[in-house]
Amino acid sequence: MRIDLHGYTVHNAWKQFNTLIEDAYYNNQKRVEVVTGQGKIMQEIPSWIKTHPLIREYLQQHYNPGSFICILNKRVSK
Repeated sequence: MRIDLHGYTVHNAWKQFNTLIEDAYYNNQKRVEVVTGQGKIMQEIPSWIKTHPLIREYLQQHYNPGSFICILNKRVSK
């Protein structure tokens, strides 16, 4: 799954990010690519990722610093 946050304000990007992560988690996705570009959102996204309860870890792409791979927690079935 992939989301591109180019063109969003920081607040709207944060809302889109949270919605996508939750959707991916509940659809049993293992990873999500988040493309931010290289502006303010790129500076903010590491803190969003680190504080999100559904994300286990992340990798920032070396070839494109505005691209992040988020590894999601395994979904617990009830």
